Amino acid sequence: MVKVIDKLVFDLKLIIRIFDKFFPFLAPVFLTLGLLLGSNVGQFVRIVPWLFALATFIGSLKIDFNAFLETVKKPKGILIVMLILRVLMPVISLIFGRIFFLNDVYTQTGLLLFGLLPVAINSVLWTVIIKGNVSLTLSVVLLDTVLAPLVLPLSILLLTGASIDLDTIGMMRSLLFMVVLPSLAGMSLNQLTKGEFGKKWNVKLAPFAKISLLLVILINGGNIRRYFPPVNLRLMMIMASITFLAVLGYIISWRLAKWLKLPEADVKAVVFSGGMRNMSTGVVIAVAYFPAGAAIPIVTGIFFQQIVCAAIAKLIENYYEKG
Repeated sequence: MVKVIDKLVFDLKLIIRIFDKFFPFLAPVFLTLGLLLGSNVGQFVRIVPWLFALATFIGSLKIDFNAFLETVKKPKGILIVMLILRVLMPVISLIFGRIFFLNDVYTQTGLLLFGLLPVAINSVLWTVIIKGNVSLTLSVVLLDTVLAPLVLPLSILLLTGASIDLDTIGMMRSLLFMVVLPSLAGMSLNQLTKGEFGKKWNVKLAPFAKISLLLVILINGGNIRRYFPPVNLRLMMIMASITFLAVLGYIISWRLAKWLKLPEADVKAVVFSGGMRNMSTGVVIAVAYFPAGAAIPIVTGIFFQQIVCAAIAKLIENYYEKG
């Protein structure tokens, strides 16, 4: 019986490694499939918040309150990342949108939404891969996740004014249901069991988290098909803009962490905490609470985020190997 369980756990770890390796390519594939299938999958949009809450809960099983408490005793890294996430990137995204999409308020709002998105839980995985300070990344994820329902809607309202109709209360409720409550539930279970619950169930449930996120992308792709513009110069400009802002987030995080002379492990954590956005949250929120034009930048960002992330990880690894 023990051998059977050990083999099952090994098989699950193998499945997780396969998912992690191919997820950068699976995300755009599922988005494209959703766009092709349209209402055939878009009709299931009501289950999206539940799927996302499940994925968030599973992802939070690796987050530890104790790690957060230890990290906040030396908050320099956290403060740098929060400066990037909540000030620099939103302001840069807003200015960029107003310069390059002067008369297109919806695209401007979509680019701003991208700059305001909370940090992705998957940033923890990438920090582990490149041997960064996982406690720092975990702490940023915990803090930014708790703040998201308040900061994201109010920031958009403050920076866009009355230029776009926005259900702020509805967005807060969605973020609470999809992100905050599942995260706190997972972390609390981990805390109450002194990490045993996370160790036991994280590996077993991880494939379901990946599958849930892919289904979220698939369904939302189908849901916005009727609004998705044809491939033209404007769409290409939006795709290029999102890719540029994504890369810029990593570069700013890298340069700021190096300039402030953080240790190598902290630099790596800051790069992925400051650069990687929770695009799945962004798609759900954009589709549910924004006009179609504002959702397009976030949806197209799904095509590129994981690929950009993988490229940045490779560049950092090469940099420190040579150094």
